[in-house]
Amino acid sequence: MDDNVTCEILNYNDAATVINMVAKIKDYQALSYILIVDNGSTDDSLEILSQKYAVDSKILVVGSGKNGGYGYGNNFGIEYAAKKLHSKYVIVSNPDVFFEEKLIKIMKTTLKECKAALVSGTQKINGNIVNRRAWKVPRPLEWACLETKIGQHLGGHFYYPASYYKGDISQVECVLGAMFMIDVDKFLEVGGYDEDMFLFCEETTLGFKLKEKGYKSYIINGYYYDHLHSTTINKNIPSVIKKLKILYSSEILFDKRYQNMTLLEEIGVKMIFKLSILKNKIKERLE
Repeated sequence: MDDNVTCEILNYNDAATVINMVAKIKDYQALSYILIVDNGSTDDSLEILSQKYAVDSKILVVGSGKNGGYGYGNNFGIEYAAKKLHSKYVIVSNPDVFFEEKLIKIMKTTLKECKAALVSGTQKINGNIVNRRAWKVPRPLEWACLETKIGQHLGGHFYYPASYYKGDISQVECVLGAMFMIDVDKFLEVGGYDEDMFLFCEETTLGFKLKEKGYKSYIINGYYYDHLHSTTINKNIPSVIKKLKILYSSEILFDKRYQNMTLLEEIGVKMIFKLSILKNKIKERLE
């Protein structure tokens, strides 16, 4: 496997956002390839993107064959980058993200020097640093309680405090999934993303799998990327209730499959989720 970097961008019905991102990063010398994975778009995204980049050897467009979700699409792209492009490092990126070339270089250097599996920059939204940018793998009720007023007030103690992010880098368990770089061999060794999840909880699952194998993940504290948060998700799933149901289904799957959730925990988690959905249904009717 070559010592090159591929930036893999997942698209679903959002070709315009992808084109905008590619225009900003296509001349980066630190990138060997830009791989656009169309994740079973129902519009003409695949045709538009394929035609636009047909004669550019650095930019490749492939179709995943179906919309299997964030995990499925990224697994497809990362495996393609490994087998077809022989990339040792892959940047997993949403299309609604911008980063400078120097971040690519420092992520790659950090992966090598720390023998890490995953490295991320610090996320900004509208120019502001995101406070909850990394977290420890939570227990089922810890996670579910974020849907309650008490849990929101406490802020989720599995998130690292702002004081944790000192020095050049900080070792963490889980990072936001909008943009990061992985060591492809380590990613594939742990089985990549869990493809039974859809849109949510993939970051925590990947963090858990890497941690279980003894692999390290880091955040770079002084280098940033900008994220127009949830643009693609909100375009394709505008319903708050539908998004919550998908989120809660993924959380329960993670809790059962990876956390050995007890019966009492399951009862508590499901009760919290049902109350949250009911609250949001009432809110929608009143608006």
